[in-house]
Amino acid sequence: MHQAIRQPLFMTHVILCGFATALLSLFQPLPFASAQQLIGSVNQETDGTGTQGRRIENIASTLPYLMKSLEKKDAQIATRKPHRLIRKKQNTPVVSVEPSPSGSSPLSSVPIPPPSLQSDNTISQSKEPTSLSSSVGAAVPLATMSVAPSSAAATGSIAVGTAPTGTIPLAAAGGGKSSTSGSGDAGGRTMSRLAAEMPGLTQLLSPASVPVVSVNPAIGASPTSLSFAATQGGANPATQTVSISNTGGGTLSWSASDNAAWLTLSPASGTGNGAVTLTATTGTLAAGSYSGAVTMSATGASPVTVPVTFTVATASVPPAIGASPTSLSFTATQGGANPATQTVSISNTGGGTFSWSARPSATWLAVSPASATGNGAVTVSATTGILTAGSYNGNITLSATGTPSMTVPVTFTVTTAPKISLNPSSLTYAATQGAANPANQTVSLANTGGTLHWTVSDSASWLSVSPASGSSSSTLTTAVNTSGLAAGTYNGTITVSATGSSSKTVGVTLTVSAPTTSSATLTWDPNTDSDLAGYKVYRATASGAYGAALGTVPAGTVTYQATGLSANTTYFFVITAYDNAGNESSFSNEVSRLIY
Repeated sequence: MHQAIRQPLFMTHVILCGFATALLSLFQPLPFASAQQLIGSVNQETDGTGTQGRRIENIASTLPYLMKSLEKKDAQIATRKPHRLIRKKQNTPVVSVEPSPSGSSPLSSVPIPPPSLQSDNTISQSKEPTSLSSSVGAAVPLATMSVAPSSAAATGSIAVGTAPTGTIPLAAAGGGKSSTSGSGDAGGRTMSRLAAEMPGLTQLLSPASVPVVSVNPAIGASPTSLSFAATQGGANPATQTVSISNTGGGTLSWSASDNAAWLTLSPASGTGNGAVTLTATTGTLAAGSYSGAVTMSATGASPVTVPVTFTVATASVPPAIGASPTSLSFTATQGGANPATQTVSISNTGGGTFSWSARPSATWLAVSPASATGNGAVTVSATTGILTAGSYNGNITLSATGTPSMTVPVTFTVTTAPKISLNPSSLTYAATQGAANPANQTVSLANTGGTLHWTVSDSASWLSVSPASGSSSSTLTTAVNTSGLAAGTYNGTITVSATGSSSKTVGVTLTVSAPTTSSATLTWDPNTDSDLAGYKVYRATASGAYGAALGTVPAGTVTYQATGLSANTTYFFVITAYDNAGNESSFSNEVSRLIY
């Protein structure tokens, strides 16, 4: 009986020392029995029910680190000094492990080993921890393990208590005085005492509970900011996308919202990974910079805000065509010369740079140049050609990229060719030889169909016309001088000429008749001046009432016959001398004669 009790107590001490050594190896080296001895002893321990092997297997599966530590320390056991917990002269304890029932009732006794385990020298040791049977039962919680000391004289059952949660009582090794009555001295230290002396042991025996971490969903957004740009009054900018992802755990059910009237989102919510399309609307926004934000929210996750910037630029001013003058007018005479060219100035009254072109709408209209860039000028010309008299309308269209075209209207008036008319178309003069010149006559000149510059000329020395030129309708005065003309008929022509019109003429006929009455012959003394050119004879029917000279005679002549004298009329006569320069002397003495 004594040997049967010693064998379990020995196993108890061996396993307990191995367990304590593994826990205390971080603090100080402790001598203990080898793992092979522990396992070998266990393999030899059997009972009638075959439960011993299954109990040790539960310990091995529960504490794998204990077996590994025992193997490591086995090689060092020979050189270490025995720990004070292991008494040299104490009988080898035997350990017994039972599963803890639900009621945590203490074990009443330790099973008695077979006789083959009565001696320490007969223990059969296993070489490897893995030699434990794989058919053992469930693991035994350490909280149900207790150890009782054994002595050489101890007999009967040994009661084993159940430790409270987190505490494993370690029975002290007996001093050989133990008995079945339990009155022997307790020579060892309990686990609670060891834990009090070594605080680190408490943490190893009762490790802190690791909290179960619950991972909530988290919102991930990319990109983290957006910017839009547009032109005031222009088209909306292109849409942009924000990708939404779950960077946490669980399921992400998200919603998106914005805080700007010019910003819209689609879709507004979703589940799991997704994307939100952002649209910025220019609308009636004035030029400037606008800020907004898109906020993504989800249950159990912190909201994420994506800032959005919208820059609206001032609308650029498009080019615009300006023309000066805005209309043109040409005038020409049918069949005449082309009118003078005119110029249209072209300018950009808007912004930017423009390239323009000019195109006429009529065949009689031409422009040069037909195109250019920037400000410039167009020379416009109208061609009379074969156009008949009338009014013609055309236009010049000015076009430029990016701006409405502009039209410059052009009017071309073609008039009938101007002409000159004379009335009357002929004149007749009658005079008596030696008598006074006949009275002057007139011709009406009419300028029709336009304005003409005209001139007048005559073809006879005895004929004169005034005025000699003009540019409008006028009256022409004609005169004849019969002085020196013999009796006869004389013909002459008055011609009116103008550029662009045919010339017009008036025929003039002068008839000089011989006198039908008496005559008188005058004589005088010659003038002796060396520059004498001739003499002039004056006649009047009253004394001193002389008009134009009746006639002239050259130098060297000192007589003159006055003809055409009327009967019963007294005539008065005087003469003057004139030189080559035209200077005329005063009247000579007056003579008179009564004609019968």
